[in-house]
Amino acid sequence: MDDDLLWGSFLDGSRSAFQEIYSKYYQSLYSYGMRKLNHAELVRDCIQDLFVTLWTNRANLSRTANVKFYLLASLRNQLIKVSAADSKWQKVEISSTEHFQIQFNPESEYIQKENLSQKAKILIEALDKLTARQKEVLYLRYFEELSYEQIAELLNLSVKGVYKLNYRAIDAMKLLLNLNKGELLLLFVACKFEFFR
Repeated sequence: MDDDLLWGSFLDGSRSAFQEIYSKYYQSLYSYGMRKLNHAELVRDCIQDLFVTLWTNRANLSRTANVKFYLLASLRNQLIKVSAADSKWQKVEISSTEHFQIQFNPESEYIQKENLSQKAKILIEALDKLTARQKEVLYLRYFEELSYEQIAELLNLSVKGVYKLNYRAIDAMKLLLNLNKGELLLLFVACKFEFFR
């Protein structure tokens, strides 16, 4: 079922549609949450709270053109709200440009292969040289496949600012890895399907 029909069924009270949305997007939400906060229990709790809130308030929700974007934006807001309320976490840690991690899934069978493992290591080293905002923009654009407009809304930036961050990040990665843009984007695609979870 496509996302528009799935979301509509959920809004109409379908538990199976709700469960399908949860199953379909849980891993993306968890991955994004961990890259923002790196606290597994708190991220899982925020995702659970988000879905409880969605179910409880479904009668007041409207249709959305992009379910994934809606959920990512909602989770980001949830993380900021919870971290601000919890004395262990500071709001600045979530909402600032200081923190964003990109890691490979160590359990992937492909990462075990020496050639891909070496490429993964080189890619991670290059990504670690970017700013947190640049990493986050690359992740949202190439791994979560959000539009520039959605990224701008999510990160509270102008669309022009997102284009600029993306351009600078791609340019830096090309120089660091000695690749052209096409080769770099192919590497991102390979990593998306084989490593990032």
